[in-house]
Amino acid sequence: MIALVLMQNTGKMLKLNVLVRKAIGIETAGGLNILFSDKTGTITKGKLEVVKFFDGSGSELDTQGTEYSKVIKGKVNIAIGKNTGAMFDSNNKVIGGNATDQALLMFLGKEEFSELHMEITEQQGFNSTNKFSQSYIESEGMTFYKGAPERLLAKAKKYLNTDGKECDINIDAINKAIDKMATDAMRVLAFGYSKKKMVEDNINDDIIILGFVGIRDDVRPEAIEAIKEVQSAGVQVVMITGDRKETAIAIARDAGLLHDNEKALTSDELNTMSDNEVKAIIKDIRVIARALPTDKSRMVRLCQEMNLVVGMTGDGVNDSPALKRADVGFAMGSGTAVAKEAGDIVILDDNFNSIKNAILYGRTIYNNILKFCKFQLSINVGAVLVSAILPFFGIEEPLTVTHLLFVNLCMDSLGSLMLGNEPALEKYMKEKPRQRDESIVKRPMFIQFCFVGVWLLIMSIIWFKAPFISNIFNGNKAQLATGFFAAFIFTSVINGLNVRSEGFDIFNKISDNSNFFKVMGAMLLATVFLCVVGIIPGVGTAIANMFNCTPFGITGWTAVICASVLIIPVDMIRKAIFGTYKNK
Repeated sequence: MIALVLMQNTGKMLKLNVLVRKAIGIETAGGLNILFSDKTGTITKGKLEVVKFFDGSGSELDTQGTEYSKVIKGKVNIAIGKNTGAMFDSNNKVIGGNATDQALLMFLGKEEFSELHMEITEQQGFNSTNKFSQSYIESEGMTFYKGAPERLLAKAKKYLNTDGKECDINIDAINKAIDKMATDAMRVLAFGYSKKKMVEDNINDDIIILGFVGIRDDVRPEAIEAIKEVQSAGVQVVMITGDRKETAIAIARDAGLLHDNEKALTSDELNTMSDNEVKAIIKDIRVIARALPTDKSRMVRLCQEMNLVVGMTGDGVNDSPALKRADVGFAMGSGTAVAKEAGDIVILDDNFNSIKNAILYGRTIYNNILKFCKFQLSINVGAVLVSAILPFFGIEEPLTVTHLLFVNLCMDSLGSLMLGNEPALEKYMKEKPRQRDESIVKRPMFIQFCFVGVWLLIMSIIWFKAPFISNIFNGNKAQLATGFFAAFIFTSVINGLNVRSEGFDIFNKISDNSNFFKVMGAMLLATVFLCVVGIIPGVGTAIANMFNCTPFGITGWTAVICASVLIIPVDMIRKAIFGTYKNK
């Protein structure tokens, strides 16, 4: 049954970029207490972008506005377009160069890039020693620079303002703006030009600053909301990254991960602490920076020792031990084959939002299993009570062996098909994670199947002992027994509506479960067939005899239907009395 429920939901999850490799992993995902998530490509876009531009006065400029485009834009375009190893391909995608070159070229745009017709007279590419690149354009009579702010500012005295005038640089304002962008996890690059020819490995001493850009691997907009939902579900999210601490903190704050009184630690800081010291602060940790693969494995081990259900993301070969050890290993779709083999679930688009969907469906599967358990146990308890107690009232074998076999057929495999496809509800993400050793059968469920079982017992006693029921079947005991068999199955099937919801909204989102009425209808039709097949001579009579069924009239079927639908108001009374209704 559990396998059927898991199988029905894995197809839905694949459409949400979640590939389930190990079926048990997705159910476990719904019970996560703590999730360690990579940053790049999961919480962030995994792609550098230019997010800010400010001029030599330290003032931020709107790159779509006229102040920027009037004078500065043209020269910045040259400084970018003639100092890059990247280019646009025929599909308007940026190729070549490094990630920074590609980000700057996207900022420039294909149309602007194609309009830079001037020829480069001399050029020197970027290297880590110089920390700048330069290109001399003879037709412009200028050398254009792109590089680290401190390198260009050391030789600059002037900046070009939005009116095209060369003004004195305000170093304090510029440094303040650079520090602010660094705090916001941005890499800052400077642009400038000189009216002299270029000198290899050197910056001319007449540099005029054009401006500065802030480049960042920005947070995915959908990840911000997904993190909020996962946190509201009671799952602690910890970002684990190789970035420096300041960058990691800035990204974590933007993503809504890090708040006041919560901790951001580096790998070195963690490794100076004992296991017990780390365990004491685990609940407050939100960021682990400069992390090593061994840190991931250690954190999984410590959390499991605290009886927490742990999720871990990873994409590299070195991440595989942590992925394998975690209760749920989320391998990234862009990762290595080794990581995918070690993981339980593959996140095809590397997106944190897909991890959130995996948690939601994990909880959905667990709740669907609970619904099936309520459905199945209610009928089993009823069948046991009826078979054990009615003989004391002089009613021998109210349900025959073949009747019980048919009940089990309907309630087991068909019941799982009917309830296993129930939709994922957002309210599941507002529930707290269940404990690792938590029992499936809790007090409300126990009350529910006992209540329904007792009602089936009461209904069966009334059915066989009340004179008005016997009169409906003209005193024919064989028809009365067949009618009871039909009423028992009908009641059991209709009770499937009750277990769909803990409240009174038993038809809520039922259209999202296309199998429900199909399977319910199939079970009811099969029951009707067994009860009426005896009217067909030959094979029909043999089947009827096998199942101890005798055909009866329309008044009998009216009694069956009326008795069956009573299970709905009866269960509503239970919900009202025992307070299991949750208005969500």
